[in-house]
Amino acid sequence: MATFWATVRVVAVVLGLPLAYAGCSAWHSAPLYVKMQTKFDYSEHEPYAKPGENGMTGQGFLRQPGVGTVTCAGSRVLLLPATSYFREMVDHLIAGSEPDPPETPYPSLKSMFRSTQCDAQGGFSFAEIPDGAWFVATQVNARHGGLLIREVTLSNGRTIQVLLSDKDLVNR
Repeated sequence: MATFWATVRVVAVVLGLPLAYAGCSAWHSAPLYVKMQTKFDYSEHEPYAKPGENGMTGQGFLRQPGVGTVTCAGSRVLLLPATSYFREMVDHLIAGSEPDPPETPYPSLKSMFRSTQCDAQGGFSFAEIPDGAWFVATQVNARHGGLLIREVTLSNGRTIQVLLSDKDLVNR
């Protein structure tokens, strides 16, 4: 089953990052990849690589019967452009499969991918994000949680609040 770390691994390969740097150094078994049909188009991603005037604050959590609320405390939060390439990647993850990383990395686009970490209460924030549609994703406690993903649109120099919760759960 695809996980948050599968997303991190694919993003790391797209951007040409070392997998250990992306938090992907330990894998239990070799995954079965699904071939991506959408080609990575630099021109579609270029606007996301520039700084912008938008911001995002948020929190990642799930309500679990008998456990209470579990958060993304300590987990990485990814902000990915909602381009056709990443839309297909997210569709594969939602379906429970892992997209095949591209053969050629795209290190020149490291700035279009944003990453932060949830604080002790599951809060996170991003600043200087350009206008556009974005996927925000995080992992909530692996034992009592799963992968949370939501699409958001940023524009007009605003800071939005995003709550990733039960309705954004795509897999456990």
